Amino acid sequence: MKKVHQALMYGSTQMAIPAPSSVAVQRIFHEPPVNLDQRLQAFFHLATQVVDQSLGFPEREQAYQQLRALARYDILNALDALVLQFQQDSEAAIAKLQHFNRLSLIGMLTTLLLEALFIFRPLLISLYRREKQYLQLLRKMDAEITHRVRFQAFNDPLTGLPNRLSMLEKIQTCVDLARQNKSALVVISVGLDRFKDINNSLGHDKGDELLIGIATRLETLVKQYHGFLGRITGDEFAIVLDQRKENLELVHLMQQLLQAVAAPFEGEGFCVQVTASLGLAFYADDGASSRSLLMHANQAMRIAKDEGGRCFRFFQPMMTSKMTRRIQLDQELRQAMTDCSQLMLFYQPKVDLRNGRICGVEALLRWQHPQQGMISPAEFIPIAEDSGLIVELGDWVMVQALEQLVRWQQQGITVEMAINVSVKQLLRSNISERIQSLAQQLGVAPQQVQLEITENNIMDNMSRIMPQLQALTQQGFTLAIDDFGTGHSSLSRLRDLPMKVLKIDKSFVANAMRDHKDAQLVEAIVEIGHILNRTIIAEGIETTEQMTLLQQLGCEEGQGYLFARPMSAEQVESILLQGSIDIRNEAMA
Repeated sequence: MKKVHQALMYGSTQMAIPAPSSVAVQRIFHEPPVNLDQRLQAFFHLATQVVDQSLGFPEREQAYQQLRALARYDILNALDALVLQFQQDSEAAIAKLQHFNRLSLIGMLTTLLLEALFIFRPLLISLYRREKQYLQLLRKMDAEITHRVRFQAFNDPLTGLPNRLSMLEKIQTCVDLARQNKSALVVISVGLDRFKDINNSLGHDKGDELLIGIATRLETLVKQYHGFLGRITGDEFAIVLDQRKENLELVHLMQQLLQAVAAPFEGEGFCVQVTASLGLAFYADDGASSRSLLMHANQAMRIAKDEGGRCFRFFQPMMTSKMTRRIQLDQELRQAMTDCSQLMLFYQPKVDLRNGRICGVEALLRWQHPQQGMISPAEFIPIAEDSGLIVELGDWVMVQALEQLVRWQQQGITVEMAINVSVKQLLRSNISERIQSLAQQLGVAPQQVQLEITENNIMDNMSRIMPQLQALTQQGFTLAIDDFGTGHSSLSRLRDLPMKVLKIDKSFVANAMRDHKDAQLVEAIVEIGHILNRTIIAEGIETTEQMTLLQQLGCEEGQGYLFARPMSAEQVESILLQGSIDIRNEAMA
């Protein structure tokens, strides 16, 4: 009990009783009126007497009675006061703790408020601003995407001009206005001549650069006439003028357009010159809708191309049937390429005008249509040129002609074979190797092969095909300029070309007896050819008078109906076996 008493007064680690910190508790232990320590000390003294054997029974009994009284009244009351004081101290401590908790809660709420004002509020404002910027960016991106999609849908990505879809809408709008105002409208189709050759030789990047330059030229000119320009397809443009011009003014505009396109174009590392063909269609004479007007203008442009290009043509109803036939023949010619029975080679002899000796034959392509019969080369060759089939046809002709030459050699017939070569074949970088390889494979000497290229094709593509021409000459092939006189050769160019033969165009031969100027032109061609050490061949000789004139002028060789028409290989063999034609009796033939 003493240990408990000491622990209550001073605390005990062993009993896990903390030392009392309350002044009131200390007073209960040591100060009146309670003075619990004094009472307990008296209690402990009486308890010692009660158990002390050295005292007599009466003394111990008296001590016991005092002990009971002290415990009942003094000590229990003192302990009640101590417990009450402990309870009061505990309640005060609890109240302090509650106050502290309130203060802590207020501090926490104050901290949260400050954080909300100085941390979270700026953060929320920043987030709001970012969300607003993000929404603005989304709107801007949406507007840009919408604009870009619309631009790509209605504009040509290369030139930025309206595309075909946009042009159709613009033309239709102009048609509706013209219908209301009872006015006229003209649609002009512009097509570049032989633009594919430029792409094939210079590359598509330079071709695109050229297209952009031409589009700029045309747009500048068209704006002066208050019209608008669009790009319909690769090398084709369309112009719309909202009112019909006077004929002279319109013709002047066509000439300006042709000149604008034909002006030399200088790009990065190259200089090129192209021409254009134009077709015109008028509302309401040539069509009442945008599609019909654009189609008819395009058909007129195609006719201008077929007639040599660098010109313009007005639409005529007959052009529709002509274009329909052209499309039909293009498809049927493609089918004929897979059917060898339709395509064949005819051969026309070339005669030495000095002695009548057969000095060669020219291989001429013919098309025997299963329903329409023989179709003229003048009709299907231009179609093959435009569609690109001429390359395949040219390869087929080359193989067939050289194989026929081999068969004649096996029969003991030695003759030179003249084969027409398209400029599109020459634009291929390996054409000289292909021809040489084919000749070697078949056992044909290059000296027995004469390759003929049209003058216009040579001059328009001279810089690009010159390496091929030089390579073919070095390999031993003979090169000839076909239809000479119809192009625009300069003497300097003619001098530099590796050509050994000039073939006078048949139009000059046909008119030589009727027009003194044409006779003089033939004479000049022969003289220039001889000065340049070229062999002269005249095409289209049909009369003895023409032959006589050419003989007098010194023309070495001739070719024409006077001597023989183009015929099959079997038919021409008899003439080749004879080796010559009696040119003295040709007037009777």
